This record gives sequence, C-alpha cells and structure tokens, in this order.
Amino acid sequence: MVRDPVHDYVEVPGELAALVGSPAVQRLRGISQNALARVRYPALTGSRYEHALGTMHLAMLAWHGAWARCDEVLRGRFARQVVADLRGEMQAGRPVDAATARWLAPRQGDDDDPAAWPDFARVVGLAVGAIGLLHDVGHPPFSHKLEEFWGSIADNLDDGGSAVRRPAQQFHEWAGERIVTSLPDSCFPHLPRLLVERVLSARTGDDWAHCLHSIVDGQFDVDRLDYLMRDGLGAGTELGRIDWRRLVDSLELHQVPHGWRIGLGARAISAFETMLMQRAQHYRWVVHHQAAVAADACLARCVEGVHDLATAELGEPSSVAAAALLELREATPDLDYLTAAVRGDLTAGVCRDDAACLTWLRTARSPLLRLAEVGAPDVRARARLLVRLHDVCDGLTVEPVPAWRNYQEFLARAEQNQDAVATLVSSAPAPRTPDYLSSDATREAVRMLLGDLPARLNSALDHRLAGPAGREVERRLTAQVPWIEGCGEGFWLIEPVSFLAVREEFATVWRGDDEALLSAVSPFPFALTAIEVMRPRYFAYFVPYGPVPDESEKHARRAIGRAFFEALAGHPT
Repeated sequence: MVRDPVHDYVEVPGELAALVGSPAVQRLRGISQNALARVRYPALTGSRYEHALGTMHLAMLAWHGAWARCDEVLRGRFARQVVADLRGEMQAGRPVDAATARWLAPRQGDDDDPAAWPDFARVVGLAVGAIGLLHDVGHPPFSHKLEEFWGSIADNLDDGGSAVRRPAQQFHEWAGERIVTSLPDSCFPHLPRLLVERVLSARTGDDWAHCLHSIVDGQFDVDRLDYLMRDGLGAGTELGRIDWRRLVDSLELHQVPHGWRIGLGARAISAFETMLMQRAQHYRWVVHHQAAVAADACLARCVEGVHDLATAELGEPSSVAAAALLELREATPDLDYLTAAVRGDLTAGVCRDDAACLTWLRTARSPLLRLAEVGAPDVRARARLLVRLHDVCDGLTVEPVPAWRNYQEFLARAEQNQDAVATLVSSAPAPRTPDYLSSDATREAVRMLLGDLPARLNSALDHRLAGPAGREVERRLTAQVPWIEGCGEGFWLIEPVSFLAVREEFATVWRGDDEALLSAVSPFPFALTAIEVMRPRYFAYFVPYGPVPDESEKHARRAIGRAFFEALAGHPT
C-alpha cells in the first residue's frame, strides 16, 4: 500500500512490484509533472512517479469496472480474441518471456477456453495497470518542456536506425517504448510481458489492444483524470474536483464492426462535462499561466543554447575564452537518458532527471559569465543571453514581461494597435474551421466565431509564427527592437501555447449499444471549442537585462505589445 493525497491509498499488486521498483519507473521520482509551474504555484511540485502510481490505480479500477458490466457472451468473445492473437504471435516465432508462456500455455479440455480462465480478467487488469505505470516512463528531464531538445539528441544517437519514430508519435511515447523493450524480464516475473508491450504500443485502431490502451490514453482516460485531480490539489485551486468514481464506474466495453472500444456510458455525461471544462480551465489558468510559460520557455532556450555553444566550432578564441569554452564543453553531461533509465546503477555524468539537468546549467554558468566578458562579440552576446535565461529558469530572480497576460489584455493590445493588427490580419489567410470538429452544428457555430477579431488575429499570428518561423521572428525582434521603454535593454521570447480542449470525434458516450458524439447531447463541446478558437495562442515577452520597476509594468506591457505588433506587421512574410 502507498499513501496518496489524491486516492488515499494505492495498492501495488505483488505482480507489479518488480516493475514499480525498476530503475525506469523509479527515475520518474526526479521528473517534475509540471516543469516550472511552481514559479506561480509553489506547491505544484509533484513528480511523474506519483502520477504514474495514481494512473496505475485508476486504470485497474476502470478495467475491472468495465469488465464487470459486460455480459458473459461479450466477455467470452473478447477473451478468446486476446488469447488467440497472442498465441498467434508466439506461433509466428516471436520470443516470449516465461510469464507469457505460462499464461498462454494450452490447458486441458474445456479449460482451454479463455472465457473460463479464472485469472483472465485479473491478468488483463494487471497489464492495464502496467500501462498506467509505464505511460510516462519515456519522459526526459522536465517532461514536455524539453521534449523537442531531447528528441533532437535522440535522433543523433547511434542506434543503427533501428528505432525509427512513427510520424504521429510524440517523442516521450517513442522513448517509453524503447525503454520498456530494454527492461530485463526480471521486471515482469509474474506478468505476461508480451501482453503489456502489445497494449503499450497500440495507439491507434479498434483492435482489442488499442481498446485497452485507450483506458490510459483517450479523449476520456485515467491519465487525464489523475493529473487533473493531482494538479488541482497541488496548485491549491478549485480545479480538479471531479466525480472520478462516477466516471470510472461508467466505463463500458463494446464490440464494434471492426474491433472493440471502451467508453463512457450516458450516465457519466455530467461528470464528463465537468472533467472537460476543468481540463480547459486548468490549462488556461495553471499550465498556461503567463509566468509559468515564460519560465519554461527560458529553460528550453537555455538548455538548447548552452548545448549549442558548447558543441559549436567557434574559430580561434583568446586563451581565456578558449579555457572557458573548454570548461563549458566538459560540463556537458551524457544526454542519453534512455540507456541510463534501465540501469540499476546511477552512472555519473548522465543527465537522467531534472536535478541533473539543473546541475548541468549551474556548472555551465561560471564559464558563461567569463565568455560574456572576454569572448568574441558573437560569443559574448550569446553567453550574456544564456546567463539571463538561467537567471529566469533556475534562479527565478527575473520575470519576463509579457505583452499580454490573458484574453482580456490580448484583446486590449489588438485594440490599442489597430493599424498594425489590421495589416497582419489582412495579409494572412482567413481562419479555417478546425478539422477536429465532427458535428455540423458545432462547425456552423464555430464559423461565426472565426469572423471575430481574436480568431482572425490568432490565424494571422499562426501564419507568421508557426513552427521554426517563431524562433526566427524572435531573433529578428531582438535585433530590431533591443530596448523597450520601462524595461531597458533586453531580448524577446515568443512562445506558442498549444492545447486542444476537445477532439469532438473522440468525445463520445454510449447510449445502450449506440455510440453518440457528446456534442449531440451536450453544449459543452461547443463551449470548449469557442474557448480554443478565441484564446491567445501565443505569448510575446521581453526579457530585460536589468530590473523592471513594479510601478512601470502596466506601461511596459503596453509598450511591448506595440513594439511586437508594429515590428511583425512591418516585416513581409
């Protein structure tokens, strides 16, 4: 038993104890759930480890509840298909672990019918629990905030090209599968490993494996359910008060023409609405709090910049600068956390978690300070900027000044800079109806919103800033506008805040044997889509090299907004 502030007690089944104790799962103790959101929510310090245990707990409850609500005929069909598919993989020559071989071994007479196996539901429940436990095991230090950086590092690892990432796969998902397949069989002494790996990798489709995976990763899933409750508690907000028992107890297993699905029954509509709205509010006010977004953006740029400077060819610097550069390079740790994640010994010099990442940046600070004084002009400028980024993301002694902090200020900046905004909007394509909408009613309602200024301005900013173009605009703004009244000298950050409130085609409920879009029985999907269409999708910050007087912050935000829109409108796409 594990005492948990969200679920009271979490039972770790004996069959999962070895997996819980593995280096891969224990590493998650050092990976923050919310990166640097503690800059505004000091108690939001939870780790991926406690979230993994909570997700494991809910996943097993969800599976057993859905199984208990099935009739025997449906259970028999499901059980036979699972076992037949796995036996087929064994007969095709796939090597399997001892626990899998024992579980799938033929039994005597009628007892070989999986529908009659007394341990079938329990073993599948343990596998689903293992998916909950392992779903975040691939996260790099600081989770999503450094995923792009570690993805670029992993792409250069010498793996012979055998571990190619699938196009729609997030880096941490790919990394998690790679870590799990590298674990020794001793982590699965009483759990069919083949079953776990099959379900873990099944992220699309309607087969039984994806059906089980969707308990942890779907439009409604126990992953979101756990982190919303956990983060709401840690942030000290009213968010996260969700009727989780109603949701978990309302899951149903259904057979569809091409496979299987698990989804919410109609009795959970009100609880599902609450969860979706709370998730949108959680991102709006906690995850995407402007101060948290700024700190995370500085962290990502600091890590990328320190690595780039340490590994770049920089010509023939002075002897003092050469020594500082050598020290910076020697401070760079081994960035292959994927290999380290499965090792029992804590190998020195491997950047495997948040603490190791911060140690790297702190060690780099001293040579950066020297390079900011004695390096070549370009090196001095880069080092000076990196030191300031470090002040923000580690020391938390400086806060970037945003052009706007929320929807109201975003709209105010647009109204205060009408000429520049009009130029931006007129030169960009008209907003398109999002392709994640399914119902005609929602699409028609959203079309009306797309004519309003916030939606048109968001579309114009997407046109100028989406993808790598955003970093280029960031560099150009710093060169063009290196000084802001009320802030002094500094540099710019432009950060997208991506979030999809609801993907309508997957937000469904079961009404008997019929699956219906939630939008057909609830107005909430439209409300959530309206929030998505109208909210600011970017933050623009100015990071001063000196302090910003508190009394000038409002005027500074207005000046930053004016400089941002005028510079953006004055530059051709």
